Amino acid sequence: MSTPPRPPHAAILYNPQRVALHRLKRAVAAAERSAGYTSSLWLQTDGNGSHGPLREALDSDPAVVIAAGGDGTVRQIGSALARTGMPFGIVPSGTANLLARNLGIPQYDTDRAAEIAFTGVERSIDIGMLEYRREDGTVGKLDYFVMAGFGIDADMVAESDPVMKRRFGWMAYVGPILRSLVRKTAHQTRYSLGTTEAVSGQLHTLIVGNSGTVTAGLKLLPDAQLDDGLFDVLAIRSMRPRDRRAFIRWLGQSQTASSIWPSLRVDPTMTGGALHYAQAATVSVSLETGAMFQADGDTIGAVVAADFSVLAGAVVVRAPG
Repeated sequence: MSTPPRPPHAAILYNPQRVALHRLKRAVAAAERSAGYTSSLWLQTDGNGSHGPLREALDSDPAVVIAAGGDGTVRQIGSALARTGMPFGIVPSGTANLLARNLGIPQYDTDRAAEIAFTGVERSIDIGMLEYRREDGTVGKLDYFVMAGFGIDADMVAESDPVMKRRFGWMAYVGPILRSLVRKTAHQTRYSLGTTEAVSGQLHTLIVGNSGTVTAGLKLLPDAQLDDGLFDVLAIRSMRPRDRRAFIRWLGQSQTASSIWPSLRVDPTMTGGALHYAQAATVSVSLETGAMFQADGDTIGAVVAADFSVLAGAVVVRAPG
């Protein structure tokens, strides 16, 4: 007489500094019962990117690996699952929750997020791969899901106050965004998109993204898609006062209708406008002086050279239907 198959189980990797564990366990227990899963394997992340907990999770042969935590936890676990075919669920807990936001996973409804992690539609999404050289000569690699670069987004990450974020959530980013817009800092930059000829110019901001929505629903790249195999690139030249006013108007408009975006695309040589929008599978960047870079909310430091490439369809995520 054959032995009936064991019910599936999930492996949950959680950041103890980010999650309300009692609430998370209650939500997971309900989702397990509803989905016909047995009890989950629970593992803490160690906060420094070690893959030990993930290896232990995969050795248990789970039906899904679920990350519970902020952007750093999600990025580290998700990128480590690239090309494994293992379904990846997300129960977000943090201020930005960038990938969850772009996938439509609720940020403040733990019960619903857990339900999606167990029973959501499986979707293959891209990963951005970044290789960089810092101003001090050190080099590194980092994978990310949403966006990386320097300027407005990096300033928002570097200058937001942790206490303000805990108390006021996304509103803590408003001040850094406005300060970045009025700052006169620009970097002499040379960059190329795919096989196109390199472009040089004084840039205030360069963002290379797989998806376009950041904190508070701000759509910096309204056309970006997580699964098209392409980066969406936004370059903003050194802004004069009238450019800053135009950019603020654009931000306001972009929240209500992405259909206005095509009218804002300008010539790729950056003549005739402060904004330059493009798409490419690879991007190479060099700067005369170091600019502070970030990737999915993690500050990298002052970078003078960076190469971006897309790993298309690399991670299978569970998302709303």
